[in-house]
Parts: sequence; C-alpha cells; structure tokens
Amino acid sequence: MSFTKLVKEELVTIPVETSEQLAEFAAFLHMNGDITKRDQKLILIFKTNSPTVAKRFLQLSRTLYQAETTLLKKQQQKLTKKPQILIEIDSRVKDILSEIKLLEPLFETSDVLLPSESTKLAFLRAAFLSSGSVNDPKTAQYHLEMSHERDDLSVLLQSLMNRFELNAKIIKRRHHHVVYLKDAEHISEFMMRIGAQNSVFKFEDARIKRDFNNSINRVINCEIANEKKVYEAASKIIDEITFISSYNILIDEKIKRVMDLRVTYPEFNLRELTEQYEALYDEPISKSGLNHRFAKIKHIAQALREGSPL
Repeated sequence: MSFTKLVKEELVTIPVETSEQLAEFAAFLHMNGDITKRDQKLILIFKTNSPTVAKRFLQLSRTLYQAETTLLKKQQQKLTKKPQILIEIDSRVKDILSEIKLLEPLFETSDVLLPSESTKLAFLRAAFLSSGSVNDPKTAQYHLEMSHERDDLSVLLQSLMNRFELNAKIIKRRHHHVVYLKDAEHISEFMMRIGAQNSVFKFEDARIKRDFNNSINRVINCEIANEKKVYEAASKIIDEITFISSYNILIDEKIKRVMDLRVTYPEFNLRELTEQYEALYDEPISKSGLNHRFAKIKHIAQALREGSPL
C-alpha cells in the first residue's frame, strides 16, 4: 500500500462535527464536482478514482441532505488508470448549491463557508482526499501536493495552508495548478492538522531512521576521506624519506626519529604519531612540532635534488 493511500484511509475514519462535514462536502464538490441538467432537472456529479473517497462522499451526502444518489463506474480510456467512480445527486440540488457556494466566487464566500479553524482544516482534508498525494518518507525527497485545473481554487488552498504557517507554494504543471510542500516539518504539521496522526507517527519514524542512516553514512564517508588524506600525506613524506635515505648524509637525531617513526607507522595520523613518539622516546611532541619536522624533511629532500646546501 502506498503512503498516500495509507494517509487517506486514516482520514476517512475521522469523526467530524456537522460544520466540518459541510466543509468537507463543499471541498469534494469544488475539487471534483460538476453540474449537469437532465430532463429539466439539475444533477450534481462527484468524480473520483478512489472507492475510499467515494464512500466518504456518500456518507456526507446522506448525513447532511439525505440525498438520493446513484453510483456509477466509468472505465478510463487508458489501461493504466482505475475505473472512475461517479456519484450522482438528483435531490435537494438547489439547497446544496446554495449552502456550499459552488456557483459563487470562492474568495468572496470562503469566510462564510469556512468560518472557523476546524472548518478550514476540514476543507483541506477533503481537498487532499480529492487530489492529494504525499511521497513515502523512505524516498529521497519529501513532497506533498494537491492540484486542480482552477487557479482560484489552488490559491485558496495555498491561502488556507499558509494560515497555519506551512509555507505552501504553487507551480503550474501542464493544465493544473499544483499546491505543494517540500519541507518535512511542514508536511508532518499539515498531516497532523488535518487529522492523520497515525500516519504522522509512521512518517516521522521513517524520516528519523532515514536521517539517522544518512548521518551514519556521512560520518563513514568523512572517516574514509580523512584516512585517504592521512595515507596520501604519509606516502608523500615516505617518498621523501626514501629519497633522503639513498644519500649517505648526517641527519639530526630528532629528525631521524621522526623519519623512522613515519616509515614504521605509515597508517598513523598525526595524533597517533605523537602518542607513539612519546611512548618510544619518553619525550613530548605536539602535532605542530611533528609537522615542523616533516617540513624539515621536505626541505632536506628538495636541497638534495637541487644540490643546494642543507
């Protein structure tokens, strides 16, 4: 089961008050509703590909209006698409149109239709049920979106979401206006506010595990990179020591100790070399002191190559 389906199956089980039912019902029809006339009679048609959403819509239409409904299935032309479910309402249509403001400008009626925070969230919940999707948190990207052909409806959804400081944005994708969230915290907050608490727990659990694994990988990669740097630096200085050793020259005892130490422990980093130096010679040395002697070794090798005085 996809994560989107998991979220939606939780959302349709949420018990809501009458005002919230009306807000959900309004969102369903604004998002996926249509009006037609048959035998001089107005008919409302709700369309969805989801049996789960269809069941919620039927429950609302019967609870709010005791409406007479007809359930139809329409096979989609593309083989990959599920059959479309059509729910026709042919009773109390004028009452419904008046109450949900389906034929009126959205921004002029939204405050009347959605007077409270709970009704605004109910509208968003049904909008997500109608056209929403959310990426599985196990994937590489966090993304939640709702889309519609009407730009005014998408702008309303964005406005409602941003009342809760979710930073929703809109992009145009072909013929649709897509309202989306990219930030994991905002996606989690949105799902929590519309009532998908159990899904939020699953989302956060998967996100924490994924982020933890990413952190572990970053630490491992960092350690590998540091080991590579140590190896490359050690190889260069060992090459210089090998070159110097091919000459029969007198080397200062402190420099000679560092040369022997570097060749004996090529895998050691500076800290490990200082500890080993102190253990062998009972004499403290700092990492900067060690680096100073390495610089002296490089200088000796360079002088031998150029025939310059040591």
